[in-house]
Amino acid sequence: MKWKTGFFWASFFLFLTVSHCYKGHGLNPNPQDSNFTGIRGHITFIGTWPDSTKEVRVAVLSQYPRGITHPDSLMGFVLQNLVAFSDTIPRFVQSYDYELPLEPGTYEWVLVAWFPDIPLYLLGVKELGAYYRNPGSSIPMPVRVLPGVAVEGIDIVADFQNVFRQIPFFKTRGKP
Repeated sequence: MKWKTGFFWASFFLFLTVSHCYKGHGLNPNPQDSNFTGIRGHITFIGTWPDSTKEVRVAVLSQYPRGITHPDSLMGFVLQNLVAFSDTIPRFVQSYDYELPLEPGTYEWVLVAWFPDIPLYLLGVKELGAYYRNPGSSIPMPVRVLPGVAVEGIDIVADFQNVFRQIPFFKTRGKP
């Protein structure tokens, strides 16, 4: 009888341990991290990818350049306020889901940046699109990231027509 009682308690503690450790991920080797801090969204590409594309990335800046229009000043502003950027987005896709880890804070400009395939490619960077809550807005919507929170729905429409503009950044079209 003593053996059965010990087996019962050992089984009970094993059950409690396993059920406490199980997080509901089943056999998936890469469950989404519940402690992820950052942004997630969907990018929809409009138009044809130019052959001159070196790379396309999501970039996050702490500030939005209000009143800066000269390309040299704008590039300096971008370099000073760049917080994070994604890995290169695969070329020629029609849409792309992204995830970008960020420190907690407020970010005024989340954009999709296009880099040309030229030697000084930073001089030719163009904004394909940015995060706007309302597509009719002329200024991107700030994003607030809290500790341990994944901000979902930071969706962006990236328009390749913007590659052919003279001004490197800023919105020209809103909806797909």
